[in-house]
Order: sequence, then C-alpha cells, then structure tokens
Amino acid sequence: MSIQVFTVASLEAKEGKLEELKQILVGLAEKTRQEKGNIEYLIIEDPSKPHSLFSIEKWENEEAESKHWKTPHLKDTLAKAEGLLAGEPTMHINKGNLLF
Repeated sequence: MSIQVFTVASLEAKEGKLEELKQILVGLAEKTRQEKGNIEYLIIEDPSKPHSLFSIEKWENEEAESKHWKTPHLKDTLAKAEGLLAGEPTMHINKGNLLF
C-alpha cells in the first residue's frame, strides 16, 4: 500500500515582489500538476499576512513527491524565487499521518 504525501509551504515575498512571486508559483503549479503522481497542487494567498502565500501539494506516494524535487521546473522556480523571498520558506511534509 502506498502512502500519500502532503506538503504545505509558507512563503513570504519581499516588499513589492508578491505579484512576481505569484506568477512564478502559478507557472510551477501548472507544470507540477502534469507530473505523474501529483494529485493536487494549490497556491493560496494567506489572508492574515499581506505578502504571504501557501503552496499545498498532495502526492500519490513518496516516490512521486521525491521525484518532484529533481524536476527542472522546480529547480528553475527555486532559483527565480530566491531573490523575491523575504526569508526561507517554512515547509511541513506529512507522509500518511492523516487523522480524518
């Protein structure tokens, strides 16, 4: 039985860089949704913080999530986003520990 993987990342844009960061992340989401094993990939604005976004990912299994980290589009996005972020993203990865 494969274990689904859920990833939530919180990202904060530098002042004046939110729109550029959104565009880059939407491009990543579009490509990631085409990856084998991706069930869902969302980019959500954080209403409690004006310059913050969440990415929420759902993967069929650990192998699919692991392969995602090696894709050219993710590596390209990380390089582009580096100068737009106010700090390191906060990531939470959950491997099958769903309560409900």
